[in-house]
Amino acid sequence: MNSTKKYLIITAIIFCILGIGWDIYDIVMWFMQDSATRSVVFYVVYMFIEIVCNIAVVVLLTMAIWKNGALFRQRYGMYMTALVISIIINLLSVSTILLIITMFISDWVWVKPDKDESVVIDDQNLTKEQKIEHLRKDLNDGKITQEEFQEELMKLL
Repeated sequence: MNSTKKYLIITAIIFCILGIGWDIYDIVMWFMQDSATRSVVFYVVYMFIEIVCNIAVVVLLTMAIWKNGALFRQRYGMYMTALVISIIINLLSVSTILLIITMFISDWVWVKPDKDESVVIDDQNLTKEQKIEHLRKDLNDGKITQEEFQEELMKLL
């Protein structure tokens, strides 16, 4: 997973949590108002629905980037579900806008990559064992899927 995408998703999670806190504050303030000056009950019902949906978005996004984003490709459906829920509930929220931006970031790198990612290994000078270790490391880091690992392993053997 791209570091920039991961950081934007984490920021979207933080803004979702802040949105949950704001909705809880709004509900408490609604109940503290005089009954004559309260807005309609639908407002509070919508706030409860929004809290539940934002909790679902936080859980889905957290599961999508679990283990430092290593399983992001396998859990892409969770990311897309969180995006759709976020769009339906509140299109103009900061978290939704960040998630929409992350959809279009695939190969852009705005954040400096880790030292391990910048190292280029020449495969021609490695033994088979070293190539297999390199493939295992890529699999554990989430750079390749299990199917890609098996395919490359069969080529080596």
